[in-house]
This record gives sequence, C-alpha cells and structure tokens, in this order.
Amino acid sequence: MANSQLRDRPVSPASLALLIGGGLLLASVVITVIAQPPLFPYAETVGPALYSAALLVFAFGVRGVGSVTARRPVGTIALALLALWLLLGSVLYGVIGDVFSNDPAPPVLMSFAYADSFVQFALALVAVMQIARLGAVPTPWNWVPAGMVAALTVTWLLLQVLGGGSATTYGPNLVAWLLMGLDGLARIGGTILLGVIAIVLADRVNGRARADVPLVTEAQT
Repeated sequence: MANSQLRDRPVSPASLALLIGGGLLLASVVITVIAQPPLFPYAETVGPALYSAALLVFAFGVRGVGSVTARRPVGTIALALLALWLLLGSVLYGVIGDVFSNDPAPPVLMSFAYADSFVQFALALVAVMQIARLGAVPTPWNWVPAGMVAALTVTWLLLQVLGGGSATTYGPNLVAWLLMGLDGLARIGGTILLGVIAIVLADRVNGRARADVPLVTEAQT
C-alpha cells in the first residue's frame, strides 16, 4: 500500500522542467534532421522554435521550480533573451533566404550574420557561466553547457580563419567542408547530449523527491 502511494505521487515540478526541456531539445534535433530539405514553407523554423522553447523552460522552470539559473535575474534574462533571439534569427534567415534565393547575399546580410553570431555568443556565455556558477544543476553537469559553447566557438572561429580558401568547381574547399561538418556535428551532438543529461537528471531529481516522502507502513494504515 505504501509502495502504491509512492508510485501515484505526482512528478515534482523540478523534475518536470528538466524532462520537458530535455524532450524539447531532442525533438528539435529530430525535426531539424527530417526537415532537410524543408517539407513545407518555413519548416526550418520548427526545430529552432522547439530549441527556444526548451531554453525558456530551463530558464523559468515549471511552477517557478526547476530553473537551471535558480531564477537569478542575470542568468535567467540571458537565457530567455537567447531563446527569443534564436527564434527571431531563424525566422529572419528564412525570410531573407526566400527574398534573395536567386541573388548573391547583400553586404547587409553578411553584417547581420556576424552581428547575430556575436549576440548569440554573448548571451550564451553569460547564461552558461551563470548555470555553472549558481549550482542549480549538480556538478559536473553544470559545466556541460559551457563546454558546448566553447566547442561551437572554436569551430566557428576555425571556419572564419581557415574556411575562406578558394572554392572548387563543386562548392567550398575541402577545409571549409570539414569545418562545416564539424560545426554541425558539435551542434547536433551537443544538443543531444544536453537533452539526454536533462532527462537523466529529471529522473534522478524525481527519485530523490520520492525518497524524501515518509513511507506509510501496513501497521499504520
């Protein structure tokens, strides 16, 4: 009877926040992969939308509980702004891509791309350092987001420095192809890793919450 009551106990909000956020991250990867080529107009924005939703869940938690930034203003605002910026950027890139689909990319688009990368990096850096510092996520998992940002930064810098060689008849040079593949692998692999870790931590948090519930013995019932 005690075990039945324990099984029927609802999932804790902190565990639910991690579970939903991790599930959204994994779903964003699946949608991004199967939407190549796009199955319908602006299908490429669905994956980023799910990713942004995951970041918002991680930032605010569920019912005010489960925030990876402990709902501290700096980290929470940075993570929420990053979510909104990623979603806005995906929509803008889709619209701009349709407008200039048959024309060379204008200089203003290149300027926006560099500004977009800088804003993403700045917001992500603030968010992941707050996650690592505040301790709302247990060690050593609190450093995984920072490691992902570092890996993406390195691949982006290498692509800017080494990927600008002369193009071949078939497209970008070999170094650019390799670096773009490495960047894509880091993004997809990092997202999957974060999603799996979040789901595992959700189960661990929920198990700890259930263990804290006093068991009712048969004699007491």
